Amino acid sequence: MVVLRSWLLPALLAAGQAALWPGIPLLLGRPLDRVEVAGALAATVLATVALGWRRRSPVAALAVIIPALTLGLIATPRDALLVLIFTDVIALYSVGVRRPARVTFAVTVTLIAWQAAVGILLYHDVREYFGNVVITVVVYLLAAGLGRSRRRWRAARREAADRLARAETDRRQASVQERQRLARELHDVSAHHLTSIVVTATAAQRLAGRRPELAAEALEFAARTGRETQSALHRLVAVMRGVELEGGSGLGARIEELAAGFAALGQPVTTRVSAAPITGPVAEAAYGIAREALTNALRHAPGGAVEVTLGQRDGLLEVVVANSAASAPGAAGGLGSGSGIDGMRERAESAGGTLEAGPQPDGGWRVRALLPESITSTMDRSLRRTRGPRLADIAVALAAGVLPVALMLIPDPTMPRVGASAAALATMLAAAHALPLLWRRRAPWPVLGAVLATTALWPLVAALELLPATATAALFAGIGSDLVAVYAVAARGRPRHLTWLCVPLVGGVHAAVTVLTYALDGWLLEQPISPGLMVILIAPTAVPFLAVIVPVWTAGFMVRLRRDGVVSRERRAVAASTAGAVELAYAERLRIAAGLRAAVLRHAAQVTAAAEGGRLDEVLDSARAALAAMRDLLGDLRVDPERAPQPTAAAIDALCRELSAAGRRVELHSPTPAPALPPAVDVSAYRVVETALGAGDAGPARVTLGYGPADLRITVTGVPSATAGPVAAGLRARVAAIGGRMTVDQTGTMDVWLPSRS
Repeated sequence: MVVLRSWLLPALLAAGQAALWPGIPLLLGRPLDRVEVAGALAATVLATVALGWRRRSPVAALAVIIPALTLGLIATPRDALLVLIFTDVIALYSVGVRRPARVTFAVTVTLIAWQAAVGILLYHDVREYFGNVVITVVVYLLAAGLGRSRRRWRAARREAADRLARAETDRRQASVQERQRLARELHDVSAHHLTSIVVTATAAQRLAGRRPELAAEALEFAARTGRETQSALHRLVAVMRGVELEGGSGLGARIEELAAGFAALGQPVTTRVSAAPITGPVAEAAYGIAREALTNALRHAPGGAVEVTLGQRDGLLEVVVANSAASAPGAAGGLGSGSGIDGMRERAESAGGTLEAGPQPDGGWRVRALLPESITSTMDRSLRRTRGPRLADIAVALAAGVLPVALMLIPDPTMPRVGASAAALATMLAAAHALPLLWRRRAPWPVLGAVLATTALWPLVAALELLPATATAALFAGIGSDLVAVYAVAARGRPRHLTWLCVPLVGGVHAAVTVLTYALDGWLLEQPISPGLMVILIAPTAVPFLAVIVPVWTAGFMVRLRRDGVVSRERRAVAASTAGAVELAYAERLRIAAGLRAAVLRHAAQVTAAAEGGRLDEVLDSARAALAAMRDLLGDLRVDPERAPQPTAAAIDALCRELSAAGRRVELHSPTPAPALPPAVDVSAYRVVETALGAGDAGPARVTLGYGPADLRITVTGVPSATAGPVAAGLRARVAAIGGRMTVDQTGTMDVWLPSRS
């Protein structure tokens, strides 16, 4: 197909050139010089063969086309190669499409210089020479500009394909990324509260002999903080399940409240807040970074002075947390998960910013994050470029303005020559008529109005006899500007369904201007015309204009439909992939929420109960155990991004075969084929079976999957360890998280119902 597209146009050009010359003269029986015919055929073969390679090597193709055309134009009669002379224009278009701007510019300049040199040999009249050179320059600029526009279109399609590829990657990695994000949330919430309890309880134990009252304060603090931990975890679970929470106070106020809480723990914290109010994901990232940095300071540098700075610079939000060396023995060394700095860096990167963390000369530590004021500001800055008129717009406007002037320059034996002053005035009128086309992409309707307004000047010029008849007639070649404006309205005007109105508008205006101009100029019927007759003549005069305007509008509208269709398909594909990523992430949130309720919340409740019971030693042990459990959970959640996505119900068969191969007999029975399941159900079905079979039983087991119209029933027999105790509690939490239910019996059978519809 590519080969056909590359060689079809050169073949058509060669056939057309051979048919025009020498084909037509031979058919008419005119005598032809054999040398001229041979020169034409040789130039045709060389130019068309080179044109066939324009997609692979457009510059090399031009290197062959230029000498071939030069020899052909010199060896053949004038105007004999009217078809072949388009080969260099087509090759220049390919250069614009497939080569950088600097190469396109150099090639265009080379072609213009070549045409200027060849024109000296072909045109002996100075006016004719300059007229043809001007037209050639405009044609070359137009070809190069259209090539550059095509190159931008192809680049936009590649960018769209890249966006789709990234969306597909995000969809495949959605569950992994969500686990990483939730791991940061869990680390921030649990570590902040539980570390505070450990630090306070340890200090109370160490100073019990000298300050016994600290024990009561530590118990009160542990009870209060334990309840806050449970509340925070419940809120996190609610967020995972899609429950909207009310927004809090501004970022600056939240930072100051956070600092005050750490100051109450004995950590001297000062704040300097000078940033404007910021909300949204960036504010959450800034708050999470500050909280983690303060927690690390409390853990590793207790008693050291800490300064929190929140400010703005160069359109970025700056968060700096700097602490001095510890002034008291470390109380929580080794309790961290070891991922605090990584979590802060991930938070910063997720908001489009950067983070630096490292020691200071005085033995302290400094964390500095730079975040964009909003998630979209980074994209806005990357897209903010100077958007002046493009080369294609300049070339089109230049072509529309130059064509009338070129017609005046080229001598016509039937028309008198135009003087210098008249030519200058006509040039200014043509330029004013074409100048609005520079903005045809941005404002097609206003551009059309400006073009029509300048068209209305022609009757005035005729009435005042400012131009001779030759120049007035040449001005009508300016209809090219109107056609370009009509095309722009059809291709880009809003609303789309009303762009057809430009057709009768332009046709009527041009018909009225034509009748009025010729009437005032005395050309029409060679006698004065009454206003009534002028109105009658407008309708038939509009017919030839409409015959040209309608196809132009149709072409622009068809291009618009094609472009909108391509863009719409790309957007739908990206949207579908993004929706899949959101659905998978939601399924992962539901799964982790069940794990939080079954594990972390239980540890937090034990801390609170021990504190309320006045058992300080047990508070400390429970808090340390909670932190250790949190570390284990974080280790499970922080997965390698390259790891495979979460297994689904389709992988249950492989799981059963793997267990059977390992020595345990596990049968799978599924009477009906598996339908498409919601991601949350798909993942949870596998995890339920995996957990039940891995509960610790060694005997044979049987898994039955029943797919109903609205639910999925999972029956697992031979798993008594999964029907009681913490395993059963965890399974019930997971199942309930997605709206299912679970029943067990004493024989070791477990029945689970999951909804199979979204």
